[in-house]
Amino acid sequence: MGAGLSAAEMQRNYVRVFGALMAFTLLTVIAAKLVHFPESWGDASTVLHVTIGIVIAIMKAWMVVYIFMHIKFDNPYLRVFIYVPLFLFCVLVFALTVLGGPTL
Repeated sequence: MGAGLSAAEMQRNYVRVFGALMAFTLLTVIAAKLVHFPESWGDASTVLHVTIGIVIAIMKAWMVVYIFMHIKFDNPYLRVFIYVPLFLFCVLVFALTVLGGPTL
């Protein structure tokens, strides 16, 4: 499971990731509450706020999957079963939103 890491090293990894998750959570709150873009930007300011939140959420999700779900320590070929569907999902979302997929 730990790819030759001792229990103390694994615990340090978990504590570091937990600290990073807390820092990113704080960064999300700061970005949402304290960062204000000019009103003259109109909808672009809203899009920028949402984009910042999504980027931070993706980074947090990646840390959880990579460390807490032990993808870092598993067989590298197993990662293909995670990355390929994730890539296809991103292509689908891009196709349905940006390229103007079917509207409901």
